[in-house]
Amino acid sequence: MADGVRLRWRRGARRLMFLGVRSLLRAIGFARAGAAGRLAGELQFRLGGRSRRRMQAEMALALGRAADDPAVPAMLREAYRVNTAALFEVMAMLDRRQDEATLLARSEVEGLEHLRAALGDGRGAILLAAHMGNAALLPLRLASAGWPVSVLYKESRMMSADFFHAGLALYGVQGIAANAGIRAYAQMLTALKQGRIVFLMLDQGVKQAKDGLVQRFLGKDMPMPAGPAQLARTARAPVLPVATTAAAPLWRFAVQPALALGRESLEADVASLVGATEAIVRRHPQLWSWQQRRWRKFRPAAS
Repeated sequence: MADGVRLRWRRGARRLMFLGVRSLLRAIGFARAGAAGRLAGELQFRLGGRSRRRMQAEMALALGRAADDPAVPAMLREAYRVNTAALFEVMAMLDRRQDEATLLARSEVEGLEHLRAALGDGRGAILLAAHMGNAALLPLRLASAGWPVSVLYKESRMMSADFFHAGLALYGVQGIAANAGIRAYAQMLTALKQGRIVFLMLDQGVKQAKDGLVQRFLGKDMPMPAGPAQLARTARAPVLPVATTAAAPLWRFAVQPALALGRESLEADVASLVGATEAIVRRHPQLWSWQQRRWRKFRPAAS
């Protein structure tokens, strides 16, 4: 009973936090959302206490650095600031339609030639991103240029019902709720068959080990979703990793060449996707959301 009460209290607290941040963003507007988010991230880092120190130690292990390396807390601090700023921007973008020119001016993308080549055979393409800054700007940018885009997202209890789906629709982007399970898989498969771009992430893993394949990811053995690899195999669609390479003065994204998949087992393909995502995080560790709960709850691997 006590555990149930604590769970309901935490969910209620997160809901109140969402409503409070949403009210703040409506008052200050999208233009100031990033600055407000960086300030909130700075406060989170400074007040993190034992949880933050544990993350610093685990981050050092994941990156192969010494526990007392002064670069680690500096990178973690920036990750807090960058990703809280991104969260505030995403909330502002999806809560109210923003001026398209303003959004386009916030980011730059390189490597679109890889995406054009991948779409050449009419099977659609999968963009494999990570929780690194405001990656939501990329599908919005593609949609504004006339590319048909579908985004896989996870519904959260703390947010208003249909927040992501309705918000993405404001910009002509199809939202697919991952919570729908097999229905979401069918929607993504249909989208690829229609030649659409499917934008998804796998770096938060899955809640239950039975729902994924255990992979070593940033120093931790955690269940990772097999769905993206299975989707690519079934649709015979190319998978192109997307890296966030900078947060200021603009968000910068780089679309990489398609990965070679489907030649071995499903497990090998899952490992390839996890490895590609890990490589991107290792190149830009200050931009990844180390504080997200799905990674943080696992202990470092024994070896």
